[in-house]
Amino acid sequence: MSRSRTTPLGAVIKGLVAGAIGTAVMTAYQLAVANAMGSGPSNVPGEVGKRVLEGVFQREVSDEQVEQLTNPVHVIYGVSWGPLYGIVQSSLSRGSGRHGLAFGTAVWGASLVQLPAMKLAPPVWEMSPSSIALDLSYHLVYGIGVAAAYAAIDR
Repeated sequence: MSRSRTTPLGAVIKGLVAGAIGTAVMTAYQLAVANAMGSGPSNVPGEVGKRVLEGVFQREVSDEQVEQLTNPVHVIYGVSWGPLYGIVQSSLSRGSGRHGLAFGTAVWGASLVQLPAMKLAPPVWEMSPSSIALDLSYHLVYGIGVAAAYAAIDR
């Protein structure tokens, strides 16, 4: 199969859109799982936002503001990975589900480093197998969503 004729800027823009769609798909899946398990959504993205605002911008953030930050930070984070997917995908043969699975796994791997470093999650070796599997599933859904969206946009 031939490679995409997308310019680097085009790949970044398509990646941003695909990242937004992948984030929406992941969020819908996370909410469905939370509802099925009888739990609420995670505030970890809001805690990340709090760390950034307090550490970088020296602004105090209340618990209520953490809750308000959760969705915007989650969306910004998911969308921001999209351009990387777009640049890499534009240099490969036409997309496949494997690319999305690999991408979702890479994003998950990054979170396994970032969140424990910020003291917002335990290191992976302290997590239960079911917790690892669930968290990985969220990121695989994200990766597949990004890949499918990018493929649809790139036609």
